[in-house]
Amino acid sequence: MQQEIKWPAEGNARVPYRMFSDPEIYRAELNRIFLGPTWQYLALAGELPQPGDYLTTFLAETPVIVTRGSDGEIHAMVNRCAHRGNLVCLKRRGHTDNLTCVYHAWRYDLEGNLDSVAFRRGIAGKGGMPASFRLEAHGLQKLRVDTFGDLVFGTLSPEAPPLASYIGNLIGSRIHRVLHGKPKVLGTTSQILHNNWKLYFENVRDTYHATLLHTFFTTFRLSRLTSEGGVDIAESGAHHASYTRNKVDRVDHATSDKLYAGIPSMRE
Repeated sequence: MQQEIKWPAEGNARVPYRMFSDPEIYRAELNRIFLGPTWQYLALAGELPQPGDYLTTFLAETPVIVTRGSDGEIHAMVNRCAHRGNLVCLKRRGHTDNLTCVYHAWRYDLEGNLDSVAFRRGIAGKGGMPASFRLEAHGLQKLRVDTFGDLVFGTLSPEAPPLASYIGNLIGSRIHRVLHGKPKVLGTTSQILHNNWKLYFENVRDTYHATLLHTFFTTFRLSRLTSEGGVDIAESGAHHASYTRNKVDRVDHATSDKLYAGIPSMRE
């Protein structure tokens, strides 16, 4: 049973170290947040332009496949074969007509439905699956998928609210402010950080270090300590958007939002 965690008398500015190292707390966070009624970012729709395109990612510790199906829609499913739980897709990204597990050759379509099973009827009348076996009952575990401003989100929870409601009007307007068009993917890079997930989330909200460590902010005049800006917090308290306003001569065509006027958009 999870023990009660007491904050120091100084208040919430001093977080107990246990919050970043206790396995029990971490497991509770996985279940309540990442596997709970929330939406998690999976990919850009522009990374999957053609039917048959796929990429692999993670939802917390759960491996996930994201595909552009034969129907032209984006789908996501757990990257674990329904047979023995082996990874189905081993590559980071690619193009394929089907998803086939290399272990026992169970084959799935691009939507995660089971298409065929090797030696399903056995050999020479021996072995095989029982007569009651149904392909449709053994597909890959599917995620609910939705897109917002070309961002692809997924959830394993049937209780998660609609994506637009989950994001909310305030943060939704900020996403549309940046992604009002369809971004072109020029390349990808990834990095594994060997730390508790909350450290990175806190770092994103830490504006103190930004111009000290990331010198491109000042070099390209994207942000300075004297710049006007702030952090918008969603009505739910679950999301935030940081911004910096710069004085520019060009007209901002992306939005009539006065708060964000003067911030270069994706197409500028």
